[in-house]
Amino acid sequence: MLLKNLPELFYNIAKSPVDVDLLYAKNLWQRSEILPEYINSVTLFDEYVVINGESPEVLAKRVYGNPFYNWTFFIANDIVNFYEQWPKSSSQLSDYVSNKYSNPQATKHYVTTEVKNTAGNIIIPAGKIVPSNYSVSYIDNGIVVTANPVVSITNYQYEEEINGKKEKIKVIRPHLIKDFVESYYRRLNKSGPLTVSSTAYELKM
Repeated sequence: MLLKNLPELFYNIAKSPVDVDLLYAKNLWQRSEILPEYINSVTLFDEYVVINGESPEVLAKRVYGNPFYNWTFFIANDIVNFYEQWPKSSSQLSDYVSNKYSNPQATKHYVTTEVKNTAGNIIIPAGKIVPSNYSVSYIDNGIVVTANPVVSITNYQYEEEINGKKEKIKVIRPHLIKDFVESYYRRLNKSGPLTVSSTAYELKM
């Protein structure tokens, strides 16, 4: 659906720059930024958590009743590399980690656990990367308390956390999707056809 509406591109494949031999294609490199009237609108987007293994097509069918609106998720979340930026399923994540690390269960780094005093005030927040021997001392009700609030994070846990963040995406609200798509296509096509000279010939020069 998006491909059909991309601007046209004519690529000059002639061996000489003075000749013309145009190859027709779609301009896959052109992306239109989210329209200014939309980008800062708090009423345009809903937050959504991608279900394990849910593809953009399945999600679009679920949210909009139309799998061909899948590309709007990429625009709304600035996704330019599906394989790197779309959340992986559990099995995909397991395969990815196994291929990336010789030992997925080895320690990646250490992070803090949350430390509070008796009044409920946070002394140390959770998730701060620290050395394995990190410790903190603080006064609580006139008593010096020393804690070693450290846990290890494995390679798998590290990648799992990154993947979990990718699961939280923005989706354009269903009642606004048609208006957004129409506006986006108008913006995308405003520049008209493009003609690009042969870079192969220019490099030879």
